[in-house]
Amino acid sequence: MYQPGGGPNRPELDLEQIMTNVRDSIGRISQRLGGGGVGLAAVLVVGLIAVIWLATGIYTTSPGEKAVLRLFGSAQETPVTQNGLHWWWPGPIGKKDIVKTDLVRRLEIGFRSGDGVADTPVPGEAQMISGDLNIIDVQMVIQYDIKDLAKYLFRVSDPGEDAGSQRNIPAGRPDGRTLKDATEAALRLVVGQRSLAEVLAEQRVNLEVDARSKLQEILDSYDTGLNIVSVELQKVEAPAEVQAAFNDVLQARQDKVTATNQAQAYENQVIPEARGRAEQIIQPAEAFKRARIERAQGEADRFLAILGQFNDRSVTLENVLQDSDNADGDNDPTTGIGLSDVSIISAPDIDGDGFDILVAGVTVIGAPQCAFTARDVAATDATQICGFSTAFAAQSGNLTIGERFSIAYLGNEDLAIPQFAGAGPFNVRLTNKALDADNADGDNDLATGISFSDIKVIDGPDGGKTSGVDISVSGFDPSTNILTLSVQTGETLAAGDLFTVQYMNREDLAVPATSLVTQERLYLEAMEDILPSINKIIVSPDAETVLILGSDGAIVPVPVGPTAP
Repeated sequence: MYQPGGGPNRPELDLEQIMTNVRDSIGRISQRLGGGGVGLAAVLVVGLIAVIWLATGIYTTSPGEKAVLRLFGSAQETPVTQNGLHWWWPGPIGKKDIVKTDLVRRLEIGFRSGDGVADTPVPGEAQMISGDLNIIDVQMVIQYDIKDLAKYLFRVSDPGEDAGSQRNIPAGRPDGRTLKDATEAALRLVVGQRSLAEVLAEQRVNLEVDARSKLQEILDSYDTGLNIVSVELQKVEAPAEVQAAFNDVLQARQDKVTATNQAQAYENQVIPEARGRAEQIIQPAEAFKRARIERAQGEADRFLAILGQFNDRSVTLENVLQDSDNADGDNDPTTGIGLSDVSIISAPDIDGDGFDILVAGVTVIGAPQCAFTARDVAATDATQICGFSTAFAAQSGNLTIGERFSIAYLGNEDLAIPQFAGAGPFNVRLTNKALDADNADGDNDLATGISFSDIKVIDGPDGGKTSGVDISVSGFDPSTNILTLSVQTGETLAAGDLFTVQYMNREDLAVPATSLVTQERLYLEAMEDILPSINKIIVSPDAETVLILGSDGAIVPVPVGPTAP
């Protein structure tokens, strides 16, 4: 370091100067003591004593041992747990307490054991009162170790216990009187909560568990640092003076258990046999009951089915019905379909008060997994094209089978591109008669003003060269019902590809007859009434629709069978 004012540079630590100063000091001390040798010897003796004192601070900890260190009487927070050689300030500055913490120690309650001799009862500890006010002797062994060495050494001031060679606890350790009194308190508490029978046999294991839990709770509240490893009951019996009477009680209880078990076994044998016999009676009765119910239900279902077929006056539309009046206001022709979307445009009117035939209902066929075009079926999860069944009813009275009428509805028709369509144009014929859908002529007459503008392509192939459906309506001949379609420039169509057109359909219908299934059923029922009186069957060679059945008295003509309407 440089001196102030820029003096010469000298080292901060001059070892030679220090040694000279030390020798001068020792010399001065030696002169005062009467000689240089005596003074130096004294200094060396003092140094040796200091080294020996410091060496006494060396200590070791073996496996399972922990050490608590104290400095000026104050214990350090964390004990030493590492095994091996350590150093700490020697006394009186520091102290160390080395204790084997994993050693399992033993406490006996109610008796004292000895090497080679029988256990000695200690009635004062063993006798206690059960929950049903009976006196009982309970002997127990507690096994414990140390879980917190600092608390074990310094938190409890215990008078200790001298119980001979088996148990000699010095004062200050909590496993003396503190542990013993806490054990007796916990044991008497759990025994006092149980009856004599429960303590003797029924809840012996639970008593050990509860006693250990309660004892640990008490010791933790005292900060003893002890850990209860196990609680084991030894002898649990009545006092010797009444042992014979208690044995009789126990024997009576055992006899009760035996008799109860025998009765239970008899019950387990008799009841299943009785139930089995009952099931043998119940099951046939239940089977008969189910058969009668199912037969009655089947007959009722068949009757209702036949009745429904007999009353059925519905037809299936040829094309897919669409919402034409937009009553729901969503501008989506696939929603809001109802009765108002099917109109009767031609029918008898006998009374002059309107058509005698009315639309009575519209039913979707294939819902909900159906689509409104064939291409939608191929492109979605739909399983089929939606179909529609329309039911009809008479304005008054009954419908006449075969009566003619016509209906109109907005519908989709799926068509296929014909062979050699190529770049178009090409022609296709519509299934139903097309009507005036847009009322461009303003006369509100569906039969007039029909043109190609009343028909539009709503779904079809898109080749991609020009965006949008490749097909468009370019002409229509109402007299032949033939539709002319053109193809977008640059697009080429593949034969068989599906496309869908939408137009106002006209269908000419007739009131359907009773279904064929119903006619067959009625025919068979009639035959069942006739056949019991028949001896032989004679079929006329010239008969086409009549089967001649001969009986004893006459020849009975019977229809051969129903035909489809």
